[in-house]
Amino acid sequence: MKYAKLMKAMPSLPRVDADSLLERLGLERRRSTFERVATIVGIFGAGILVGAGAGLLASPVPPADVRKKLGEGMRSVKNEINQGVRHAKQEIVEGARHAKHQVDDFVSREVKHNSPRVGENDGRNGAIKAT
Repeated sequence: MKYAKLMKAMPSLPRVDADSLLERLGLERRRSTFERVATIVGIFGAGILVGAGAGLLASPVPPADVRKKLGEGMRSVKNEINQGVRHAKQEIVEGARHAKHQVDDFVSREVKHNSPRVGENDGRNGAIKAT
């Protein structure tokens, strides 16, 4: 078959890509680690929700008390998270302040150490710098 005839016949040929070929063979692409982990975490999370719902339905405690305890627990978790965020902010600010002081000290030492003295050559065309 000549090239021109092949090119004319191509539009009528079905498109074959890797996925369709693997599907015809009864195979599939290997999923990435992220996809596998995300699936496992999703199934685990759904199981937790179903278990929690079943536990609430079978609980001998009145629903109002359950809601009250859940609310208290959520507030406690929220307060702990907020406290952790405040602590992390303080640590970041203190770390940035400490880093700034270190940079300032380094710069002042380098400027003091590397600045030319009176009558010394400053390295530019043999000029002598007077301070």
